[in-house]
Amino acid sequence: LRPRDGPSLESSHNVDFMTMPLDPSSGIRRRHLLQMIGGAGLISLVGCRSGGVNPRLFAPAGVLPKSWTMALPDPWQLTSAKALDQWTQADSAQADLLACTDGWLGTLSAVALQPIEAAPLRNQLDPLALRFLEALGPLASKVLPVGVSPWVLLVRRNPVVDAIKHGGWQMLLDPQLQGQIVFPASPRVVIELADRLDQPDALQRLRRQALTFDDRQGVNWLLKSSAKVVVLPLQRCLSLLRRDPRMDVILPNQGAPLHWTVLARPEDTQEPLPQQWVEQAWREPMRRRLLQDGWRAPLPTAVLEADRLKLPERWRSLVLPPDDLWNRCWSLPPLSPEQSVSLGERWRASAP
Repeated sequence: LRPRDGPSLESSHNVDFMTMPLDPSSGIRRRHLLQMIGGAGLISLVGCRSGGVNPRLFAPAGVLPKSWTMALPDPWQLTSAKALDQWTQADSAQADLLACTDGWLGTLSAVALQPIEAAPLRNQLDPLALRFLEALGPLASKVLPVGVSPWVLLVRRNPVVDAIKHGGWQMLLDPQLQGQIVFPASPRVVIELADRLDQPDALQRLRRQALTFDDRQGVNWLLKSSAKVVVLPLQRCLSLLRRDPRMDVILPNQGAPLHWTVLARPEDTQEPLPQQWVEQAWREPMRRRLLQDGWRAPLPTAVLEADRLKLPERWRSLVLPPDDLWNRCWSLPPLSPEQSVSLGERWRASAP
């Protein structure tokens, strides 16, 4: 998957299941990933774990909030890499718990997992999290959503953007932004946004608007003034808002795709899920600290209302939007092989 300008779409750590390998080089990388974490590779390697080794949580860099990982209880240890496909076989051999975004669930489905066994936590989930799980089919019992963040528009304030930002996602088609938008390195997300715009040839028009498809470096593109708009998960925006008053974030009134963080247990581990650690992220004061970073616990809004007044006023409706807006947000379940092929063909056909 290589856009006309910019790096391969497979190069971003947020490529996720939403990316379909559409060129030969990306197919090689996908096979390499499956060899490392999927099928017999991870199944057999986990079984080789020797006794006496501390339980290990594996998470790609940036997937879990730093303040939460620092609270990981003893004797658990965290192992991370820049991206899921950079884990080595030696790393994977020690996995007792996996963390990833929903984008990798298509790949995770090839890994032998066991039920997450976390009924007390599941019983606390909000309706959006429950709908997300229902869409996962057989995988639903084997993952636990622990955090969620909507995809949003991160913009640099200027007269052009200020005049059109109330259009929400529709602003992505504005001719004044042609060549100045950084889209995710994920055809799935871009196609989903195009379909929600309900405009003739919306996908092809969106692709013509792109500066590049590189959400991993999206903030840098914005800071260099090469881009005016970047599509990112909210959890990757708020730290920039704190330090740069030129920036703004837009959560469109139409709702937004949701970016989920999940945990899963490899089949051969004997380590139970550290439920108290998850509970810590869902309780004050950690819950509020994570919320201030745009990382929302998947709990009902009524539970999170206690945190609202302790958020900066300018962020309250962004981090904790009204229920009617929050309920307009939607999840992107893993694609079937047939759906991947179909969307891949559509992506190729939409090239400008």
